[in-house]
Amino acid sequence: MDRRHIGYAVKSLNHRIGHVMNNIPAIRENKNLTSIQVWILNFLFSNAGKDLFQKDVEAEFKIRRSTATELMKAMEKNGLIERKPVDYDARLKKIVLTDYAEEIKKQLEEQMLRTENQLTEGFSEQEIDAFFEYVRRFQANLAKIG
Repeated sequence: MDRRHIGYAVKSLNHRIGHVMNNIPAIRENKNLTSIQVWILNFLFSNAGKDLFQKDVEAEFKIRRSTATELMKAMEKNGLIERKPVDYDARLKKIVLTDYAEEIKKQLEEQMLRTENQLTEGFSEQEIDAFFEYVRRFQANLAKIG
């Protein structure tokens, strides 16, 4: 029996999306900028004006603290972010976008919009809503096993 594997299909789709996103000039020019960093930048851009911390990145991307720490270190080293203390809690450091990150924001937004438009071409709003409902259910199912 030939069984389809959802995990493989999702991984393959993710790989293809990553390949398309890597065609952004800012990413081609900066080999250190990874696709997960692009998604984190997009998250930071879309929450401009809010104090965001590493724990917010961990929650948004469902990644471990150690993974987020390494990502933040790399993004800081590559000149994309700075981590600055906040007045109200000496233990917390908010994530601040650098001027360099702001420069590549427009490229990222344009490519993400083109990618989303191409990815969803031929799908109705109801089908896209159903997709997100399926993803939510897959995540809930996986949460049951850790």
